[in-house]
Parts: sequence; structure tokens; C-alpha cells
Amino acid sequence: MSKPLFLTGLAAGAALMGAGYLGRRNLARTQRLTGIIPIVKPYIDIETAEGVLAVMERLPEERVTIVLHTLGGCVTACVLIANALRQFRDSTAIVPYMAISGGTLIALSATHLEMGGRASLSAVDPQIMGQRVKHLAESKDKPSIAALAREYDAAMRKYVRARLSERLPEDRLGPAMDLLLGEHAPHEWPIQRPEIEALGITVAPAARQWADLVDRHRGRAW
Repeated sequence: MSKPLFLTGLAAGAALMGAGYLGRRNLARTQRLTGIIPIVKPYIDIETAEGVLAVMERLPEERVTIVLHTLGGCVTACVLIANALRQFRDSTAIVPYMAISGGTLIALSATHLEMGGRASLSAVDPQIMGQRVKHLAESKDKPSIAALAREYDAAMRKYVRARLSERLPEDRLGPAMDLLLGEHAPHEWPIQRPEIEALGITVAPAARQWADLVDRHRGRAW
């Protein structure tokens, strides 16, 4: 999978989530037993999605907790994780510090959302080669790129609307779409908990233990 197409403008490389903390084999076993999956890395790639889906497939119950600390990543990878998360009867996304771009998409796909007091989400509109697709869609210089941009823009708008409609009444979808598609702010502009709550989305406070978990993983993954 090539990396020019991603949700966040930062395509930084990183180790597999939590690699080295317990050892990959022991970590996967611990995740299956606890139902807690940390995604602590700057860039969510296909390898990350494969690892997350493999753990989800083997969870003993229909319950999962995702702990997110990320700048986003590959559109396909983030949507794969988001779709898998939605198939659980009871799912929780916890954001101690930040889940930007594709991380926001995953967070909003869970049944329950928890955020730290200073945590932020962001817009989820896709980018191609570091440029927002909505800015590329009308380009006349590169018609093939413009066509691809329109496809991604339409697909993401449909996807975001579907996810929001599961949480919000019809009359609140417009403002929520504007905020989460970045209609009035840069792509990575932080969206804090009060703004999410103002849309009508329930956000619970994240316990300090989740920030501690991210801190332990972050030194190895960032």
C-alpha cells in the first residue's frame, strides 16, 4: 500500500503498536484476555489494521476497548478498524491525549467515547499527497487526481454522515458534518471535548490510568 494517500498530513513511520512493551506474542495474548487494544503510534498503516483485526477476531466476548494516541493514517487502514469496531455489541474508544484525523474516525465508530480533560480530536477529511481532497477536487491541471479526490471526498462524506446519524438526530447532522469535515478550519486543527459534546455526542472523562498506559507505550512507538 503506497503512503501518499492518508488522512493526516504526517506520514511518520513507527513501530507496531506497543511493540517491545510485553513482546508481540505476549502483548497479543494480553489484549485478547483483557479486550484492551492500544493503538499508540503516529501513523496507522495496513500492518496496524491487520494486527488490530487479528486481536479482535479472537476476543472471547463481544466487548472491546480501543486506546488511541495517533495522528491518523492510511484511509483504508483506519476504515477497516472503524468497521471492525462497529461490529462489537459494546465498544469503547479512549483518547487520553489525541486521536487526530483517522484516529477520530475510529474513535467515533465506538459505542462509547472517553476523552482526557485536555484531549483533542480533529477533522477526518482525506488528503492526497498532503493536500486536502476538497481542494484538489476542482483542479484542472491534474484531472485524474481531481477525479480521485472527488471519489474520496464523496465516500468520506457518506461514511461520516452514516456514523454521525447513529449518534445524532437529523437536525444536528449539519453542524457536526461541518466540524468533522473541517469546513472552517485546517485539517489537523484540534477539536476538544466541549466542542464534541456541544454537537450532542456523549463524551465521558477518561481515567488517569489510560494516560499512564499511553505514556508507557509512547516511548517505544514514537
